[in-house]
Amino acid sequence: MSEFRTNARNWPVFAALTLSAFCWGSSFAVVRVCLRQLTPLQVLAWQSLIAAVMQAVFSLLRGGWSGLALPRGVLLPMILLGLAGQCVLNGLCFLGLAYTTATNAALIFGFSPVMIALFAALFLGERFGVEKRLAAAVGFAGVALVVTGGRLNALHWGGMTTGNVVELGAASYWAAYSVLTRVYSQRVSPAVYTTYLLTLGAVVPWVLVSAFAPVASHSIPHGVALAGVIYLAFSSTFLAMNLWNWGLSRIEASRVGVFSYLEPVFAASIGILFLGERPGVPGLIGAVLVLGSIGLSSARLGRSAAARSCASNQRPPGQDAKAAIEE
Repeated sequence: MSEFRTNARNWPVFAALTLSAFCWGSSFAVVRVCLRQLTPLQVLAWQSLIAAVMQAVFSLLRGGWSGLALPRGVLLPMILLGLAGQCVLNGLCFLGLAYTTATNAALIFGFSPVMIALFAALFLGERFGVEKRLAAAVGFAGVALVVTGGRLNALHWGGMTTGNVVELGAASYWAAYSVLTRVYSQRVSPAVYTTYLLTLGAVVPWVLVSAFAPVASHSIPHGVALAGVIYLAFSSTFLAMNLWNWGLSRIEASRVGVFSYLEPVFAASIGILFLGERPGVPGLIGAVLVLGSIGLSSARLGRSAAARSCASNQRPPGQDAKAAIEE
C-alpha cells in the first residue's frame, strides 16, 4: 500500500519522464523529415542555436546567471563538455539518419543503456554480473541484425549500412560520454549542467557551417524544415533534457533509467505510422532481441531498487547514507 501511495504521489514525475522519452523518440522521425530540405550540419546548427536561446532565456527567468558560477576545477571541463557533448552526439545521429531509417536508428540507440553498463564496468569497475552480461550478449546480437539487415555475407559499405554503422558509433559515443563524464554531472546541479551543455552546444556547429557552408549559414529554414528544427530544439532538446533532469532529482536513478527504454518503442511506432517504414524480418528479430536485452536490464534495476527500498525500511535511523555509500 505504501508503494502505491508513493507511485501516486510521483505521477507528475512519471508523466514528465514519459514525455521526455516521447520527445526523444519522436525526434528520429522529425530529423528524417528535416533532411529532405536541409543537410545534417544545417539541422544540427539551427536546432542547437534555437535550443541555446531557449535555455538561456529559461536560466534568466529562473533567477539570472549568477548561479552558473562553477569551481575552478570544474569550469574548464564543463566548457569542453558543452562544446563537444551534444554537438558530436547529435551530429553523428543526424548524419546516420541521412542514410538509415528512424526505426533502425532508434533501435540501435535503444541499446545504449546496456552499453553504458558495459563501459561502466570497464572504466569505473562497476559490477557486471550474469544478467548484465546476458543482456549485453542478446542486445549485441539484436543490434548486429539491425545494422547488417541479416545479410552479413553480402554486407558492403554504403546506403543503409553506412547509416546504421554511424548510428552505432553515436550510441557508443553517448554510452562512453555518459560514463566518463559522470564525475562532473554529480558535482553540478542538473539545471546548471543542462545550461552549459545547451548554450555552449551551438558554438561548434555554427563554426563548422561558417567554415564549410557559408551560404547555408545565411539561409533560414522555411516551411516544414523550419517547423522541424523548432520542434527538435524545443521538444527533444530543451524540454526533454530539463524534464529528465527534474525527474532525476526527485526519484532514484534506477527508476528514471527505465523510462529511457520507452524511447525506441515511441520512435519505431512513429516511423512505421507516419513515415511508412517497414522493417524486414531480420530487423523485427533484431528489435525483439534489443527490447529483450532492455527488459533484462530493467528487470535487474527494478529488483535492485526494490531490495534497497526493503533494506532501507529495516535499517535503524541514520544507517541509510552509510548503506548507500557501501552499495
